[in-house]
Amino acid sequence: MASRSKLGTAFPRVLLRAQQGDGNAFDRLYRAYAGPITGFALGRGSSDPDAIAQDVMLRVFQNLGSFKGDESAFVAWIFAMARNRLIDASRMASRRPQLADEVAVPHGETEGAEQVALEQLTVQDVARRLSILTDEQREVIVLRMVADLSLEQVSEIVGRPVSAVKALQRRGLRRLQKEILAQVVS
Repeated sequence: MASRSKLGTAFPRVLLRAQQGDGNAFDRLYRAYAGPITGFALGRGSSDPDAIAQDVMLRVFQNLGSFKGDESAFVAWIFAMARNRLIDASRMASRRPQLADEVAVPHGETEGAEQVALEQLTVQDVARRLSILTDEQREVIVLRMVADLSLEQVSEIVGRPVSAVKALQRRGLRRLQKEILAQVVS
């Protein structure tokens, strides 16, 4: 499964304009990549995936002048930042005392309660299913399926050979399949 291009042939032009300080160009980059980063953070179990995505995109904006490469390299660059930010957040959370039964309250929700509940059920279901995987399997599957990255891009981000990424993906998908089939049967 090859990664789908978000900006296609417009990427080099949009990147150059963003590097020159064009706010509209950076907005296009943000709109193209913030959602997949949020999905990646959510799949990795982040308690605040939107904050992770915003932080990553801020870092992208701050370091955009130093980036050189095509869209594939850009995707690998920003997802490596996201992965590092998630690792940092996990380390900080492990040092902080946990509050019992802490509940995240959505900020400024304007959707109906039913829609919010349906979305939460879906997110909770996906998170529960992914929680049965090892950290490495979950990371590979989320990068491949949610972020839609190629094997090579995932390999670069996680620092493992493509063959190891394939093996992690295959074992993770088999484990998910067994879990889903066991639930369907029961």
